[in-house]
Formats: sequence, C-alpha cells, structure tokens
Amino acid sequence: MSKSSSITVGLQDLGTIVEASPIPLYFQLIKLVEEKIQTQAWVPGQSLPSEQAFCDHFSLSRTVVRQAFADLEHRGLLRKRNGKKTTIAHPEYRGALMQSLRGFHEEAEREGQRPRTKVLEFKVIAADANIATKLGIAEGAKVILLTRLRYLGEQPEVFVKTYLNHDRCASLLSENFSDKSLYRVMEQKLGLVIAKGVRTIRAVALNAREANMLKVKPQSPALLLSSVGYLDDGTVLEYFVAKHRGDCTEFEVHLIR
Repeated sequence: MSKSSSITVGLQDLGTIVEASPIPLYFQLIKLVEEKIQTQAWVPGQSLPSEQAFCDHFSLSRTVVRQAFADLEHRGLLRKRNGKKTTIAHPEYRGALMQSLRGFHEEAEREGQRPRTKVLEFKVIAADANIATKLGIAEGAKVILLTRLRYLGEQPEVFVKTYLNHDRCASLLSENFSDKSLYRVMEQKLGLVIAKGVRTIRAVALNAREANMLKVKPQSPALLLSSVGYLDDGTVLEYFVAKHRGDCTEFEVHLIR
C-alpha cells in the first residue's frame, strides 16, 4: 500500500461555497474538489472525508454532496467502492483505439493526460512464423522490436510489443521513444502514415511478470489489443500486441448507420 493511500485529505483549506451565488451549490463543490485534484494538492489514492463531513463543513444537504460526488466519479476523478471510502482516482485510459489510427501517446494527449514511456527493448530480431505472417515477410527476415511500458502520469497502464517493417523503419533505431509518439515520428521523419488497420481485442489474464510491471496482482484481467497497420500501398508497416490494465481502461466505439 502506498503512503498516499492511507491519507485522508482535509477540508480546512478547500475554499468556500457561497449559498447566495447563482451558481448551483453542487457545481461549486465540484469546482473546489476538481481544483485540488488538478493542482495535485490531492493525489490519486488519497481518501476523502465522509459525505457527512462535507455536509457539516459546508452546511450542505446530503443530496448536494452526493450529486457532486457522482459527477466527479462519472468524470473519472473520484472512485467509490461499496463499503469503502471515496478516493482520488488513479488516471484511466479512455481511448478510441478501436476506431482510430492514433496511438496511445496521441490519444492520451488528446484527452489532456500526461503519457510517458519506459523503453524496455529496441532492437533488430529475426521474425518468427507468427510475426512473419502478420507483417507479410519471410520467416527469419529482420524486424524491429520495440517493447514499451506506457504510463499515464506515474501509473503504468499498458505493456506493448511493437514489430516494425525493418526495410522501411531502420532509421528509427537511433530515436529515443521515451517521450515521443511512434506514429508522429514515422510521419514527420519518414513520411510513413498508417492508412488502415485491423484490430482485435479480447480479455486475458496477466502473467506474473506482466502484472508486476503494471503494478497489479498476477492473473489480474487485462484487455489484449492486437493490431496490424498498413500503408496506402498495402505494405504492412507494423504489428503490435498491447496489454491494457483491465481496471483502468475503457475503449470507446462510435457506431453509425
């Protein structure tokens, strides 16, 4: 248990709520709590006082406090579990990777989050039968392997292995992808843009090594996203397999008819 998870935040310096204001009381409370979270005065894992403590401190009804908490929880800022205290939520990844060709880094930035990356491997390997099939190359041919642990803030979110077409991407081996978007670099430096892709998703359990990296228990649920990305000319540029933490990942899909 982290140190922050045992701390209950105080209400003394939270600010004031003006009863005569035209701004609804619940919305005023939302803004006060939101500011504490955004400025990191209150950090993920810390507990909030009880609803009754908020009621007493601000002279609010339980309905007002519950409405504010529900809104903050819906927006992913608070987390409440039955029988437990309400806590400041850890960042969640809410992406549109099932319908968009943006990568994790770009999608997180688009949502106003702070992505970062720990590069675990970046090297040339020989393609095994599965990788060769996915990339449309001969078994044993050179491919680039980029293995990364992706974070939102300080929380690990995704463990991903990316296999790249060596002939098209060899010059990327000199790049540092700890703070860069792979797709953005490929487009800006190589003029390579993934024009279409095929992605699948399924539920899996994390093995002990993966769980340790993602800071969850072994056999915890994860969402396995696999993808093959193509250039306009039909060349397969990349194949990746990403395991997203099941407790803080949500994929959004828009359907039209």
